[in-house]
Amino acid sequence: MRAGEAAPAERPPASPLGRGDWAGLGALVVALAVLYGPVLTRLAAQWWTDENYSYGFLVPLFCAWLVYQRRSRLRAIPRRPAGGGWALTALAVAMLLVGRLGSELLLTRVSLLVMFAGLIVALWGWQWLRALAFPLAFLGFMIPWPTLIYNLATVPLKAIATRTGVSMVAWTRLPILREGNLIILPGAVLDVVAACSGIRSLLALLALATGYGYLLEPVAWRRVVLVAAMPPLAVVSNAIRIALTILLTFRFGPGASEGVWHMLTGMQVFIVAVLGLVLLQRGLRAWPAHVGVERHA
Repeated sequence: MRAGEAAPAERPPASPLGRGDWAGLGALVVALAVLYGPVLTRLAAQWWTDENYSYGFLVPLFCAWLVYQRRSRLRAIPRRPAGGGWALTALAVAMLLVGRLGSELLLTRVSLLVMFAGLIVALWGWQWLRALAFPLAFLGFMIPWPTLIYNLATVPLKAIATRTGVSMVAWTRLPILREGNLIILPGAVLDVVAACSGIRSLLALLALATGYGYLLEPVAWRRVVLVAAMPPLAVVSNAIRIALTILLTFRFGPGASEGVWHMLTGMQVFIVAVLGLVLLQRGLRAWPAHVGVERHA
């Protein structure tokens, strides 16, 4: 640079979208609304009416926050639209049509994630898809499980939670009889139904552990352990809930399994599981970090 010459101004990061792209993007949003409006409406209705999936409203918000947090990183990635993205969008449309014809909700909902992946590749490229892989994959938690899988998971969870909960209060020598998922007490019968199996808390806790590990745990293998620990943590915390309900029923009568007591013991499930998650992470950090592969968010 010669003396007296002004330094060239730094160019701002390139915008991921040019001005001419906004009109096309608007048309694309309208097309997606037409294609997936019924899918999203039915999905939101299930979140609203089914307590097992009420956490679904938080999943897209969390993913949107993740994308916003990475906005500077995304601006630095060059746009390289790839034709393979349109192949993915075609696959998504085919999945949507087959799902509608076969009344298969899961297929129509998964096709939405495939559509998002295809559009990212088609408009911005494969590097963008890699950068957005976790938020996109995390959206899978907003999709309810198929009824068959849900029921298959509920039956053993109910049995394990009931047996464990009764065993926790065996030391009291109280007159307790367990027949399957029925807990027979003097003057009361507690029925461990599907909602009390722990499946409800497990679904939310799996999402929580995945997000928690991604944000706060830089070592990949520890993240996997945290997520894998959720099923046993959910079972143990729900068994504690059953044990507390038994003791409260002996003390206060059958009303202890309903109303405020039921709500409070339900909150205890999440408190115990979250504390277990945090303590497990601290314990894992005592292990050498080189056991796993470092991967920062």
